[in-house]
Amino acid sequence: MLNLLIFVGVLSTSVVPTQSEVGQATAVRPPLTFDSPMPIPDIEQWARGTAPDFNDKSKTFLISFWSSSITPARESLPRLSKLADQYRDQGLVIIGVTEEPAGGIQPLLDSPKFLEGIRFSIGCDPDRSTYRQFMSQSWQTTLPTAFLAHDGKIVWIGNPRDAKDVVAEVFAGTWSPESRRKAYEERANASKRATEFAKRLDVVMDRRQWDAALKVIAEMENDPNPLLAREGHLLRVSVLQQNEKTAEALEECDSLVATSKDWEVASEVAKMLASPLFPKPDLSRATVAALRGIAMSKQHEALAYYALAEVQTRSGQRDLAIRSLERALTLADPEEVDLIQERLADIQAPAIPAPTNSQPPANSATKSAPATP
Repeated sequence: MLNLLIFVGVLSTSVVPTQSEVGQATAVRPPLTFDSPMPIPDIEQWARGTAPDFNDKSKTFLISFWSSSITPARESLPRLSKLADQYRDQGLVIIGVTEEPAGGIQPLLDSPKFLEGIRFSIGCDPDRSTYRQFMSQSWQTTLPTAFLAHDGKIVWIGNPRDAKDVVAEVFAGTWSPESRRKAYEERANASKRATEFAKRLDVVMDRRQWDAALKVIAEMENDPNPLLAREGHLLRVSVLQQNEKTAEALEECDSLVATSKDWEVASEVAKMLASPLFPKPDLSRATVAALRGIAMSKQHEALAYYALAEVQTRSGQRDLAIRSLERALTLADPEEVDLIQERLADIQAPAIPAPTNSQPPANSATKSAPATP
């Protein structure tokens, strides 16, 4: 699910869109894109390995930006190690870059899973200078994001999970960036527009200018990028609820669930209806939305069951929520496993009763009655 906040990144002043560009599919190329010269990374610290010679054009560099706090980004590292092993002798050099300081990520790198699972250098970029060189200049704001450079030029930008086929074609001499350039630049422009939407929404939401917020959201809903338009629909529910227009928010939820053909939309609506956003949630509506999400996913998506578990948890159906999360684990991609396991552990943890003044002292022979479930 595309979240507008994912798009909020540090953009250089040269790439911030003008007001006339907002919400328009203006075909503007990012400053850093396919065929751009590769910037020389400005990395301050090395948590693992040493700095390679980034000026060596005989090497092919794959520079992947990640964070230990983002599960898909963290889980991308062992996958990249397999790529490093396969193509190291052909000149592939993989570098992982995080804005976290070396001391902050060392416990993760020393853990059993990652001690042997990461077989390439890890650079630390706490001042975000390398982030600005690559991520900001290419209008990228999601982690993980990887940059592949061959013969000194950027030949691909994308999610590292998709790097395997690209690297294979580059070393086979069959890679043609033209087939992917247009799709990449469309996504980059959508990211740029989303960043501006987020800035405008921050201003009006802080001032509680609900009508102004809905105007911005209307632009999002009409955006040519379907993911950004979808996020606009979901944000409308949030703004209506914050403006205490609960009936309208519920009508919007019903409309989204009834008309969308996207399982993620129904699942997100279910989670919203079961969240503290709705102090008096309509859990029947939430259940319908969650079950529709599962049905549209053809019972194949872990996060659809995760959404159902959230509704069941809010409804007090702890055992059913556990079963839904256990089902989710059987379907989960590696990037989803930690999220589901952590939620499952939360729900399975025994509740700690709140202390009351009526409880007897610890050394009293009188036993307290068990709390009512």
